[in-house]
Amino acid sequence: MFVASLDLGTTGCRTYIFDLAGTIIASDYQEWESFYPTPSYVEQDANAWWNSIKKTIEAAIRKSGIDKTEIVSVSVTNQRETIVPVDKEGIPLHNALVWQDRRTTEQCNQIKEKIGIEKIYETTGLTIDPYFSISKIMWFKEKKPEIYNKAHKFLLVADYIIYKLTGKFVTDHSNASRTMLFDINNLKYSEFIASELELDIDKMPEAFESGVDIGEIISDETDFDKKTLVITGAGDQQSAALGVGVVSPGEIKCTTGTGSFILAYLKEPNLDPKKRVLCSCHAIPGAWVQEASIFTSGASLRWFRDKIGHAEIMNAEEGQDPYELIDIEVQKSPMGANGLLFIPHLVGAGAPHWNPYAKGILFGLSLGHERKDLYRAVFEGVAYELKKNVEVFKELGIEPRELLLTGGGARSDIWNQIYADVLGITCVRNIIEEATSLGAAILAASGAGLFPDISKAAESLCKVDKKWLPNENRHAYYNKIYNFSCDFYDLLKSHNLYKSFDDLTKIIDSD
Repeated sequence: MFVASLDLGTTGCRTYIFDLAGTIIASDYQEWESFYPTPSYVEQDANAWWNSIKKTIEAAIRKSGIDKTEIVSVSVTNQRETIVPVDKEGIPLHNALVWQDRRTTEQCNQIKEKIGIEKIYETTGLTIDPYFSISKIMWFKEKKPEIYNKAHKFLLVADYIIYKLTGKFVTDHSNASRTMLFDINNLKYSEFIASELELDIDKMPEAFESGVDIGEIISDETDFDKKTLVITGAGDQQSAALGVGVVSPGEIKCTTGTGSFILAYLKEPNLDPKKRVLCSCHAIPGAWVQEASIFTSGASLRWFRDKIGHAEIMNAEEGQDPYELIDIEVQKSPMGANGLLFIPHLVGAGAPHWNPYAKGILFGLSLGHERKDLYRAVFEGVAYELKKNVEVFKELGIEPRELLLTGGGARSDIWNQIYADVLGITCVRNIIEEATSLGAAILAASGAGLFPDISKAAESLCKVDKKWLPNENRHAYYNKIYNFSCDFYDLLKSHNLYKSFDDLTKIIDSD
C-alpha cells in the first residue's frame, strides 16, 4: 500500500508517493508563475495550481511503476494565507492574493481601529498584518465588491485543490488558524471578528481537524483511482513540523524555503505579551505551535542568484544546482562577510518586528566586496533574523534541545553551520529532506486508518541524517554582529525612517 501527498508551495507544486515506511517511491515537480501588478502586489492563477498538480500526479504515478489502485489515500499541504474567491462551481473569480502580497495595509489599519491588536491576538494567535487572509478578503469587499458579492467561498490553496478533487468546500484547523478569522481557543471561526468587520462567515469553507477522511475522489481530471481517499492535510509549516518529528515539548524546527518558518510544539495556546511571535493550530489534533515567520530568506538568496549570480547560473554544469556553486563562494568569504551586513526585509519584516514598511538593507558595501561576500551576508543576515525569534521563544518558556532544519535551505551544509554558530545550538537535518510532504503523507496514512497514532508515526519515520555543532568562538563573534544588526534596525524604526521612505517613494510613483 502507498499514500500520496500533494505539496503546493509558493513557486510550484510537487506530488510524492510514499510507502508506509516513509520512503519516497516517486515524485514530480512543476513551477508556476507569480504576477506582480505593482512591486508590493503578488498574485497567482488558481487554475495554474490545478493544471500543474495534475501534471505532477500523472508523472509521479507513471514514474512509480505501481498500480494507481494501490494508492490508498492522498493529503494536500500548501502555502498558507494565500486566498482565492470562487463561485458555487468552484471557478476562480480573480487571481489569488498570495501571502507575500502587501496591498492591504489600509485594511489592517481598519482591523486595528475596529477590533484592536489585543483582541485579534487573544482570539486568533496572530498579529495584524497584510500577511494574513482576512485583510485580503476585506480588500475584495472594498475594492472589488462585485467579486466579493459573487464569491461563494474564499479558499486557501489546499482548499481549492480539495474542492477540485472532491467537490467539497473544506479546510483544516491548521490552515484556518492562519486566516485571522479563526478562534484557536474554541477551534471555530470567530463570529465576533466577522461581525465587526462586516464579513460573511458563510463564505469560508468548513474547518476540520487534520487527518480526517473527507471522501473519495470524484474528479475525472487526475490519474488517481476514484476510490482513493482524500484526507484533510495541513498548512505547509505545520506539516513540515510533523514531518521532522515536532510532536512533543522542546522540539522546534526551521523550514527555509521562500521564507523561513520557525515552529515549536505546544500543548496549549501560548501567547506572547509583546505579540512578537504567533500561535496557530498544529497538524496534530489537540496541539498548537508557537510560530515565527521570516518572509524573505530563501527568496533573498534567489533574488541575488537571479540578479547578481549570472556566473553561477552560467557556470553550473548540466544537472548541477547553481546553489551548490553559491555554497562554494560563501565558504571563500570569512565570518562577517568582510564587513557586509544584510537585513532581509525585502517584502517588509515579519516576526518579531511585524513592520510592513521595512526594507531590505545592505550595509557596509564597498568597492572591495565580491559576490562571495554578498552571498555570505545573505546567509548570515537570515541567521540573525532566526536568532531574534528563537530568543523570543526562550523568553516564552521554550528551550530548544536542537533545531530541526527542513526545506531547500537545509541542503546547504555551510548555511546549516552558520545557523548553528549564530544560534549557539545544535542543528539537525533528517534523512527525508521533504518534511512537508512527509507530514502530509503521515496525515494521509493516519486518516485512512493505516497508522493508529499521528505522533508515533512521525517519531518512527523521522530519522537523522546529519548534525552541525556550534563553535564557541564563532558564536561569540557572531553575537557581536547580531547585536549590531538589532541596534541598526531599531535605530531606523525608532526614527520612523522606514515609513518616511515608503511615503517618499509613493510620492515619486504618483508623479
